[in-house]
Amino acid sequence: MKDSGILHKLEAYFQLSPAPTGLIVPPDPFEQNQQTDARVNGTAVRHAAVLITLTRPLNNSRFDESHIMLTLRTAHLRRHAGQVSLPGGSANPADHDIIYTALREAEEETRLRPDDVTILGKLPALIMPSTFHVTPVVGLIDPNVDLIACPDEVAEIFFVPASMLLNPVNYRINHIEFRGRERKFWEVQFGKHRIWGATAAILHHLAEQLDQLR
Repeated sequence: MKDSGILHKLEAYFQLSPAPTGLIVPPDPFEQNQQTDARVNGTAVRHAAVLITLTRPLNNSRFDESHIMLTLRTAHLRRHAGQVSLPGGSANPADHDIIYTALREAEEETRLRPDDVTILGKLPALIMPSTFHVTPVVGLIDPNVDLIACPDEVAEIFFVPASMLLNPVNYRINHIEFRGRERKFWEVQFGKHRIWGATAAILHHLAEQLDQLR
């Protein structure tokens, strides 16, 4: 997909799907039968959100095309240590809604101010084997916003061209042994960074949705 059309397609997608329904379907057959707000392995799902931020193109800079912000989680975290992820986390009882959750968590992890994000919409949720019911929130930011990685959670903040992450042909299915069985998942490689699991599933879903808009 050419970069010039990505943001236009995003706007068109959210105009057509302002209230997403259903769930993101992962490639693993065992995980394709989940239902919204269901229990996973007998445990009630926990709501969470991630923020997909795309930069507005800025002429005569390294961000002359749209990029997506990703983070590398620190190695000492209890969950998903050392993995590439979208900024986000669990919903708190005090959160106004799931968009507030995504913005709050992104600010905690990267110091991205909520006022610097233009929200476009939400994607269907992804239910993870870890029992998280994750809602992706999509927004736009200027490429020159001030960002600082929270050292307790984020080892690195980096940007990937949206034209790469939002092209479904760049993804492949891999597998790993998980809880005594083979689990399948999407992954894509960007330089030294391996993007896989929930992050890749969410981005691959968005890539497929935009690819269907002709």
